[in-house]
Amino acid sequence: MTDCNTYQVQQGDTLSQIGEWFHVSWPDLARINNIQDANRIYPGQVLRLASSQNVCNAYTVQYGDTLSQIGERFGVDWHQLAHYNHIANPDRILSGQTICIPG
Repeated sequence: MTDCNTYQVQQGDTLSQIGEWFHVSWPDLARINNIQDANRIYPGQVLRLASSQNVCNAYTVQYGDTLSQIGERFGVDWHQLAHYNHIANPDRILSGQTICIPG
């Protein structure tokens, strides 16, 4: 099962972009993760997105789903859906794969 309360920082991410995607303010992200300087996050760093509840919904990919269809269904951009779920090739999602969709 995918943990939809954490996010692994990728190259080029900023705290404000991550916060915007997950609907969490960047100051809250900094506080929750004890980050003193919001400009100093690094690829591979795992961030908690909330103190207690999930900020996203887990979705299990069904046979025939495409990332663009999933994005359209949930009202999110498929490019961002791919990025924030670490999907390198958006044409290769697998039935049974779990992805997080901001709630």
